[in-house]
Amino acid sequence: MRSFGVWALSAGLLLACGGEDPVPPPGDAGLDAGLIDSGADGGVDGGDPDAGPRDERYLTQLLTPADLAALTSTIGGGVKYLAPVDGRPAFQPLTEVCYFQNMRQYSWHLLFLQSFPEHTGLSYDAYLALVLRRASRRMWGGAVQPWPGALHPVTQAPGVVAYGVYGEVGSLDVASIVQVDRKLKSCIPFAQDLLVFVPESPDQRALLARERANLLAQGVAALLPEDLVAGIPHLPYSDGEGYGTLRVVPAGQELKDDDYGPRDVVIVESAPIDISIVAGLITKNPQNALGHVNLRLQEKRIPNVAVPRIYDAAWVRALDGYLVHLVVGPNTFTLEPATLADAQAFWEANRPRVPAPRADLTVTALEPYSTLRATGAIAYGAKAANLGELSQVLDPPNHNLGFGVPFSFYRDFAQANGTPAALEAALADPRLRTDATFKRTTLKALRDQLKAGTFDPAALQAIGDAIVSVYGEAGRTQRLRFRSSTNVEDLEGLTGAGLYDSKSGCWADDLDGDTLGPSACLKPDEKAAMEAELVAKQAELLAYPDRIWLTAIIEDLQGDLSEERPVAVAVKKVWASLYNLRAFDEREYYGIDHRLAYMGLAVNPVFALERASAVAVSNLRVDAGDPLYRLNSQLGTESVVRPEDPTAIAELLTFRRQGEPPVVGDVRVLVESNRLPAGGRVWPDDKLNEVGRLLFLVHDHFAQQVYPELSPLRLDFELKYSQEGDVVIKQVRPFVGNEP
Repeated sequence: MRSFGVWALSAGLLLACGGEDPVPPPGDAGLDAGLIDSGADGGVDGGDPDAGPRDERYLTQLLTPADLAALTSTIGGGVKYLAPVDGRPAFQPLTEVCYFQNMRQYSWHLLFLQSFPEHTGLSYDAYLALVLRRASRRMWGGAVQPWPGALHPVTQAPGVVAYGVYGEVGSLDVASIVQVDRKLKSCIPFAQDLLVFVPESPDQRALLARERANLLAQGVAALLPEDLVAGIPHLPYSDGEGYGTLRVVPAGQELKDDDYGPRDVVIVESAPIDISIVAGLITKNPQNALGHVNLRLQEKRIPNVAVPRIYDAAWVRALDGYLVHLVVGPNTFTLEPATLADAQAFWEANRPRVPAPRADLTVTALEPYSTLRATGAIAYGAKAANLGELSQVLDPPNHNLGFGVPFSFYRDFAQANGTPAALEAALADPRLRTDATFKRTTLKALRDQLKAGTFDPAALQAIGDAIVSVYGEAGRTQRLRFRSSTNVEDLEGLTGAGLYDSKSGCWADDLDGDTLGPSACLKPDEKAAMEAELVAKQAELLAYPDRIWLTAIIEDLQGDLSEERPVAVAVKKVWASLYNLRAFDEREYYGIDHRLAYMGLAVNPVFALERASAVAVSNLRVDAGDPLYRLNSQLGTESVVRPEDPTAIAELLTFRRQGEPPVVGDVRVLVESNRLPAGGRVWPDDKLNEVGRLLFLVHDHFAQQVYPELSPLRLDFELKYSQEGDVVIKQVRPFVGNEP
């Protein structure tokens, strides 16, 4: 996905480029004049002194330039809007034609929406479904921004008010743009003849190229982003300094998560919709100064700038893949080669601090969850230790049956196969931190070395014995999940979520003396379900060749139906993920010595044919009411957080913890799953009440016994609604970071 909305520019730069002040200072009609907070019952049209009290959070019309100025913050010269989609259910209580949010109070659409009591628990993913995704969109969203120096495409007169329309790739058409254009013209009467649509993602540009005449015939004028900034050398969005490897994303391609890390300076045509940690960002096209990318980078003082001719610079192409120094200021843009010594000094002075990871390598026992405690994190990792702690709180079958493999098993395997020496050689080579290609190649070599390593027969047999001990003889044909449990994840301030791999294994496949599939753990009902899904996905891809994500799903299903899944292979793949690119970059960013990182394992059964998956966050105190709990769920085996099918929309609901003993109350479904009929719910009432009871129980135990130093404690849960109808809590860890 790309960033949406557009193109803010500081008033100082506008003036420096010869433009006039885009809006006069607010006068008596401004938002700050005679404000009375009218609560959450809706705003009052701006600019009308007789309209009565207004809601300070927003205006529903911008009658004058003073109204626009009154809502504009110092972050950028634009104002975000929301407008209900015609023909879709209203998103109560937002039923007016337009909402222009007060940027001085709410930089984010999500924060503005959460200011309504009905939506205090609205999540970022639910916001994306509400505003960006075509199938579920109920509100149009974007930003309006004056550009006094740009020429109107029809009149050729200087001065336009540009607007964008947020949306995922392929989610806009002519009718969508026409609808938004008419709504904005009705809500911004002073700028009716100045409004122009501006695309910024490749698919929106392609749409405009095809349909410009059609749009103009329906009254929609349009400009390209570069038309807004012709002649302007660079547009600073976030002042700052950074060192990192320069990564130039080819023109026309989008920035993907695995394309960058916290030690990369990225050049891309258009900013993504959101971004993780980077050392700096440079775009060809202007950005949305009010969007998530700018806000995140500004918060961290990470340099961010738009340079319209960045792809034309031969010297930039020459730096691609090498260490650079980036400086961005109001009148400064510097991109130059850098030395590793200077970069390391900068990183050391500016990196966030976390405690050095600890590991007790004297522990050699494979410990069942029934006897493992949270204190065992120092030997097994927090993930495995917390699963052991869950077994002390919950009754079967509400918790995983399994065991933890200590760090010492990884240590012994790595030493026997030469990994420490290979790691030392890699860390001693300065190219590991200056040459992106060398880093990728070196880390892959480390992973390949671990995957190809020879397993000590005694160690592998110990894992097999633990399987039989925990699961009985049936454990030989029980498909198991081997999950990372390092000493650098699931910690306060550092979750490490998504950095490492989990793999499935079958002990019987290690014992059968051959490598022929399918797996001995593939049960008849699972096989039948997989075969049916494979046929359906193949037919879907044949009918819709553009659904390219189906290819990976089909390949996974074919592999599951035909290949063995030995435990030895699964374990080695998980251990190898200690040197995934993102994991390495994350440790670099936090200044963690890679020599101190160890991989334990958390082992539990694979959930087959489950009814639903869910993630939850506890104790979200977003107001003075009862603690709020957020539950995001999806029907069947589809992932909630990273669905393989991008068209999948997960259910989002919130509930309150009420009374003593606590019960589930004030249940609100904010987003429905598109895997269910309208009005359907993933969790029946009785099961939702059970979910709440279990979450309350675990939260209280961990607050008192595991994380008493964290107050208020919020926990991040993963849950399954099993084929047998049980609610199973499969993971718990501290929830890190602020709500977006």
